[in-house]
Amino acid sequence: MIYPWQMQAWQSVQQAKMGNHLHHALLFSGEEGCGNEAFIQEVAKGLLCLKPLINGAACGECRSCQVFASDAHPDFMSIRLLEDKQSILIDQIRALNYFLGLSRSYSLRRVVVIYPADRMNINAANSLLKSLEEPAPDTHILLLTAHPAVLLPTIRSRCQRARLPLPAHADALEWLQQQVLQHPAEQLLLNTAGRPLAALELDVTDTLVQREQWLTHLTECVQGQGSITAISSYWEKFDKNQLLDWQLGWLLSLLKQGVGGEENSEVRYMQSVLGQQGILHIYDKLLELKKLSTHPLNARLLLESMLVLWRQTG
Repeated sequence: MIYPWQMQAWQSVQQAKMGNHLHHALLFSGEEGCGNEAFIQEVAKGLLCLKPLINGAACGECRSCQVFASDAHPDFMSIRLLEDKQSILIDQIRALNYFLGLSRSYSLRRVVVIYPADRMNINAANSLLKSLEEPAPDTHILLLTAHPAVLLPTIRSRCQRARLPLPAHADALEWLQQQVLQHPAEQLLLNTAGRPLAALELDVTDTLVQREQWLTHLTECVQGQGSITAISSYWEKFDKNQLLDWQLGWLLSLLKQGVGGEENSEVRYMQSVLGQQGILHIYDKLLELKKLSTHPLNARLLLESMLVLWRQTG
């Protein structure tokens, strides 16, 4: 599915495809919760389709489209996080490299999707470099990440980069209001920094409560209150990347909007206490922790590093 705010990016890909200058390695970056995973799947389907539509979309009827829909396409490979793993492993990339060396079955191309690309550990990332440097003919590697800065510079430099946009607030609100919701659309968008798919997911889970609780604990750290040990114990079993992404989302929202642009009282309070330089400092340090989040570090240590950062900056 291509969402309305993705049409310009879609057209750019199709123009490159029609002009036969679509790069063998495409690095798509954009914030999570905006439908970007669906976008990259549509790009892959269109590249594999035997009878694509005039707009480049897959026909949905040819043999390629049918086997893609059944997750059995012999010319397609998807690299994702394995269950209970925090990072994409080198064995997965080795399997990818072998796959790219095989002959095609019936599609014109072989296509690989790697998502989230920033979750490759260092060994996996280095293993991927060979396929990026010496591409097999008629292959496309599609990488998707919300944090391109986390990727190795050598990977970024070997890819054609495309930015997938955050939708304008009016467009996100219009789309979200067409869905069946339990909470007000404006509230959901506020709590997901304007990301409509994240807002929809937030509406049907208890994530909204968890997110607000994490924000409360961070506020306590900024105020010099609360025990870092106790807070770390509370969140120890929670997804650390989710906690990092929430923090990065809040800070990025403040950096984009400027003073007074955030309606949430706790975030607005932290904005007034930290100031622009403090926000930038925490954002940069959290990006460094993001790089470490895929390593088998002690979970409590990673959490305490986050919390100490807020307390010291506050």
